[in-house]
Amino acid sequence: MVSAHRRAVRLLPFALLGVLGCGDGMEVVIPFEARVGSEPFACGRSYTGVGTTGTTYEPMDLRVYLHDVRLVTAEGAEVPLKLEQDGRWQTQGTALLDFADKTGLCTNGTEATNLRITGTAPEGVYTGLRFKLGVPETQNHLDVSTAPSPLNDTSLYWSWRSGYLFTRIEGRTTGLPEGHVMHLGSTDCAPPPEGRTNGTAGCTFGNRPEVALDSFDLASGKVVLDLGALFSGSNLDENAEVPNTSVGCMSQQADPDCAPMFGRMGLTHRSQEMAPGPQSFIKAE
Repeated sequence: MVSAHRRAVRLLPFALLGVLGCGDGMEVVIPFEARVGSEPFACGRSYTGVGTTGTTYEPMDLRVYLHDVRLVTAEGAEVPLKLEQDGRWQTQGTALLDFADKTGLCTNGTEATNLRITGTAPEGVYTGLRFKLGVPETQNHLDVSTAPSPLNDTSLYWSWRSGYLFTRIEGRTTGLPEGHVMHLGSTDCAPPPEGRTNGTAGCTFGNRPEVALDSFDLASGKVVLDLGALFSGSNLDENAEVPNTSVGCMSQQADPDCAPMFGRMGLTHRSQEMAPGPQSFIKAE
């Protein structure tokens, strides 16, 4: 029932194109789905065959910020998608995707989930979709206690200097029963500018992956985040013996556990032998 409703909502603007006034634009709804390999992601489930050791993975969290959403024409021109400011999941061009519903081991966040982004764009024919993971630099060092939702979640915030967790991906594995984490965010951030007591003068590693999805059907397509692909080069049963690093990856350049996941996000990491190609864990269907 929900899927049919969403499909109807997504097709509605196309049926009304002849009714909308000039300049009104069209409404756009883009659904997102999370998977672990070929299996749908869900808190409370177990997944086998994950990572280089084929470990068992039990989800503990999966939330992702994104921004700078663009639709792409057949000629390759990018057209910004103006995200709706809905008071909860989207604000000022940034959206939070939340796949964790506080069942099973997923104890962070809220019971509510958000599996789509919504916005408006000029009428036209679009064949691709592009966006960036994370929170833009202009928002990344806000005061989380006064920021608008969804930027007011303290469980997705590191500190004034480093800012937000762009992704919070956590799960229990056979070898790491306390939990393996993949927290993406900006690192090596400078102290606040002179005369200020908060924020940062800049971060050496912004860590905002660019996602470019060609041949995206705006009327029927969806975006899939595949944790199986993200973890395909990682040993989730062991943690690198490097001082002052996390169990898993918290985006530190000194942590070799980050390198395989960074590569699949299209990000450079100190431990990589070569520059990464485009990100490979998010795809269009």
